[in-house]
Amino acid sequence: MVVRCCCSSSSWSAAGAAVAARASANAPPPRSSSPSSRTSRRAMDPAAGAGRGRVRIAVVGDVHNDWALEEDSKALQFLQPDLVLFTGDYGNENVELVKSISDLQLPKAAILGNHDCWHTYQFSEKKADRVRLQLGSLGEQHVGYKCLDFPTIKLSVVGGRPFSCGGDRLFRPKLLLKWGVNDMAGSAKKIYDAATSAPEGHSVVLLAHNGPTGLGSRMDDICGRDWVPGGGDHGDPDLERAISDLQRETGVSIPLVVFGHMHKSLAYGRGLRKMIAFGANGTIYLNGAVVPRVRYAQASPSDEQNQPEGSASVAPTSRAFTIADLSEGRVEKISEVWVLVSGDRTELEEEIVLYKHPREHM
Repeated sequence: MVVRCCCSSSSWSAAGAAVAARASANAPPPRSSSPSSRTSRRAMDPAAGAGRGRVRIAVVGDVHNDWALEEDSKALQFLQPDLVLFTGDYGNENVELVKSISDLQLPKAAILGNHDCWHTYQFSEKKADRVRLQLGSLGEQHVGYKCLDFPTIKLSVVGGRPFSCGGDRLFRPKLLLKWGVNDMAGSAKKIYDAATSAPEGHSVVLLAHNGPTGLGSRMDDICGRDWVPGGGDHGDPDLERAISDLQRETGVSIPLVVFGHMHKSLAYGRGLRKMIAFGANGTIYLNGAVVPRVRYAQASPSDEQNQPEGSASVAPTSRAFTIADLSEGRVEKISEVWVLVSGDRTELEEEIVLYKHPREHM
């Protein structure tokens, strides 16, 4: 098992003008020192749950068909999250895979991405199109423009705009009419209203397919355009506006904003994207789009010996998640983790620490 730390100063993006203006009086929290060479037991400690005022969130970034209910369930049981968040792009309208995600027996919330309406421009009046079928499978767990409360952990998940493709235009505007959204301003208002409906005392985690504008315009910034020379900010302006208005006008606590869409591996082999950014009021922005999220390994002799007689051989896989540990409404640690699943054997293969809040001096 490998543990790495990506907490060096070069890991953090320079804030864009809009976020910088909001965050000027809020310096980023100090970053952690390098982790030890062994697994952080606290990171995998099941007691990190709500009973001690702690919450563990597992983020499943853009799936792109890399999901297997049995293997991913084993990995998640090992990680012991209180809540699982899915950032969208399950496949090109892969209804069967979305149904499989809905069958996951853990508290969860999800949003649909641009690939989840890849062929559908508007809802059909004559049949259940594949976008409608995905929404039907997810039911209340699809949080686009709404607030889903988890009272036992005093947390609410608020969804951003479904089907986002990034940038300053609405993607699939005819689909968005389902929510009464016609423009960016209306979209921002929907997000704002959903967040203000969270119960008093709940922290709010925003879940969107794409992140907000204002987090940098370099190719390797958290929402930076990596497919064009010179980069550019490819965030969602409606999400930025909603967050800005919430922080300015309300007492809603937003410790974490989770999204995907902008893959960790940059286009044309240009390197890796920064997956964490800081904003105002201690809000941390987390991009969970580790794509592809499954690596295949060769079975060891012991794995082959332990395979039940007569069962089909399943190749061992390593499956990626991003783990965010919160305590009393504050993000304590964020790690990208790879969990090896081989038959009945499940273990942590790799942990990449992205952020660790410094401990207070005693």
